Amino acid sequence: PQPPRLPRRRGARRLVAKMPLGINGLAPTGAPTAKMLEAFAYVKWCVVATYAFAALRLLADDPFGALNDTFGGLYGTFLLRDDPHLQLFYSWLIESPLGHVIGEGGLECLLPYMLLAAVNCAFSATRAYAIVAKFGALLPCSHSCSCYLPLWLCASAAAQLASVCLCWTVLKHPAPVPHMMPVESSSRRGSPGQRGGRGGGREAG
Repeated sequence: PQPPRLPRRRGARRLVAKMPLGINGLAPTGAPTAKMLEAFAYVKWCVVATYAFAALRLLADDPFGALNDTFGGLYGTFLLRDDPHLQLFYSWLIESPLGHVIGEGGLECLLPYMLLAAVNCAFSATRAYAIVAKFGALLPCSHSCSCYLPLWLCASAAAQLASVCLCWTVLKHPAPVPHMMPVESSSRRGSPGQRGGRGGGREAG
């Protein structure tokens, strides 16, 4: 004997293509809105500053820190692929092997960029604190480029922290997408033959 079937809740429905975006859905998709572009206009300068501080950290004998900042700047460039000031650089990067690794860019790079920027900010701030705790000053000397490393660390951390905060505002206000109307499940609607049979029975009555 077949097991008894559980009663189905009345009015049970399934929602079609209704996936929340933003914080609940991880990242927005589609074309950026006007508010997103306004925030990205400031993120652009944070990305440019990250590249500049990466070069300064390399001069200050901090190659690994410079490499970390460079990776963050690259993801920021892919995120801002439609920016007129970064478009030429992006067109060169997308044709390189990085284009196969990172992807086409756009809003899909928002979360990876935020993650890299947050991690780099924490590492830079921690290292700057360690240098200050060791030497007792933010500028322990002035006779070489490495003496200015704590300044570059603090500036790099500040730039990437600002970019994370700006991207967070974008994440809270995703691009709106049209939601499709809820559609009743096929078991509730019944097959076309069943609907016709019910209709025919009513007409016959």
